[in-house]
Amino acid sequence: MVDMKAIKKYKLLILAAAVVVLSVAIDLVTKVIAQNNLQGNTVSVIGNWLQLTYTTNGGSSFSFLDGHEGANIIFFVITLIGLPLIGALIYFNRKGSLFGNVGLMLMLGGTLGNAIDRAFLGDGFFNGRVRDFISVKGFAVFNFADMCLVVGVIMFIIALLFLEKDALFGKKENKKDE
Repeated sequence: MVDMKAIKKYKLLILAAAVVVLSVAIDLVTKVIAQNNLQGNTVSVIGNWLQLTYTTNGGSSFSFLDGHEGANIIFFVITLIGLPLIGALIYFNRKGSLFGNVGLMLMLGGTLGNAIDRAFLGDGFFNGRVRDFISVKGFAVFNFADMCLVVGVIMFIIALLFLEKDALFGKKENKKDE
């Protein structure tokens, strides 16, 4: 029988697991589809402004550090620190805004999606290249994990500024004890 009290107590952690698994799954599936169908091809979605084109990136966003020796170590350390840190933030922020927590969950899913490429698609220690396929003219080529990271960071910042109990610009709760 299902213990509803335990589920209620851990509902945010269950939601976190679901959001992270779903975001990683969507990321990996779309990368495989792009890799199998777009190599050497470009598909216009909205003229030349939004296209699907397959490429790989050994750097971070906007190909920063792509091709630099030692970049894989930097990304490994960032991932090694980032994953448990984001997980801890989700755990300790359980009573915070759901909006901010979902932002953290998306950040975790995006980080894992790209870390999987780096860990398993190279020929050495954490030196794989991240598969990118969404191209916005004059901006960047990115993937679903990158979108999760950016949207997650924006959501978390909005929550910190406006939605959390101690938000910088949010409505302060009246405390009758003071």
